[in-house]
Amino acid sequence: MRHGCLLRFLSIAILAIVLAVSGLFGSEAEAQGGIRLRQPFAGTYRLTAYVDHRSPDYTYDGNVVVYNGEERLNCPDCGEAWTNQGPYCYDGHNATDYALPGNTPVLAAASGRVTFRGWRSTYYGNSIRIDHGNGYETWYSHLAAFSVNLNDAVAAGQQIGLSGNTGQNQPYHLHFEVRHNGNVTDPFGWRGEWSDPLSGGPAICLWGDGQCFEVVVEDESDWFYRYGTGWDWDCHGNGWTMRRVANRQTSESAYARWRPDLPYTGPYAVFAFIPAVHATTTNAEYIISDRDGDHPVSINQLSYSDEWAYLGSYNFWDGILGYVYLDNATGEVNGSREVCFDSIKFRQFRVYIPIALKNYP
Repeated sequence: MRHGCLLRFLSIAILAIVLAVSGLFGSEAEAQGGIRLRQPFAGTYRLTAYVDHRSPDYTYDGNVVVYNGEERLNCPDCGEAWTNQGPYCYDGHNATDYALPGNTPVLAAASGRVTFRGWRSTYYGNSIRIDHGNGYETWYSHLAAFSVNLNDAVAAGQQIGLSGNTGQNQPYHLHFEVRHNGNVTDPFGWRGEWSDPLSGGPAICLWGDGQCFEVVVEDESDWFYRYGTGWDWDCHGNGWTMRRVANRQTSESAYARWRPDLPYTGPYAVFAFIPAVHATTTNAEYIISDRDGDHPVSINQLSYSDEWAYLGSYNFWDGILGYVYLDNATGEVNGSREVCFDSIKFRQFRVYIPIALKNYP
């Protein structure tokens, strides 16, 4: 009896050590380029534009290539200013944009020294540059105010300024730019199945917060499939766009699938991005299809506002066999609510833990 208890105690101790060293969702050891970046803000904000790997110098060549290898030739128009700037259509973009409201604290993505603080240009406005060593620099542009001075040493996560819309007239957002040896690079790396067109590529994933182990399927992605009628869309989703449709009480009239191209078989945590606008249903029923079958998860979209909703952890195949499904049948009165279809995120577990694998809500 004592022997069995000892074995259980040792198993738990070993598991605790593995988790501490490896991390459940990935550790800072994931970054491969001699630097580990964190997001340049606290909390969650919509990502609105990626680096254009084809021409990250504001050359408008009618072709945008993002980090996962997907391309776009045409850009949707939301009927608003700067509507041609989304992850799949900001032609020539050299950075990652986030929809930070005005006067949101902007944080250093890694430790380093401030080597520029001031007006960068008419386009970029107030900007800060931090030298992180190993040839890496980060830029933070369109700031409303500065919180550090030139030559200051800063720590990762330290406030360096406040977000704004200085420079060329445009909505409030943060322009977050990463350079290596003077050249634009993409902190998301390169995950395409063909050669990275980025000069000096292939880009290496630099995030130290788990994003290097994530596969995100946008509603503009080649791996998002929608069917039925009544579809509309908006520019206020993650990755700029989001799809929406009026609800039906019983039988659906529209549905969609997000089908990720996953690199490995095994457990993944799944999240759905719920935008702050139009997501008014209280009963969006996602169905996650994995190696163990179909798993329904009901989400009150109305209770989220530009947030990732956790759908559980599931045991997927590699490749594109698994998927997430959502339709507009919510059980609510016909046309009384809207169902939003935005990004789905799949985060690979770094260690295989059966108890976590079965973590269905």
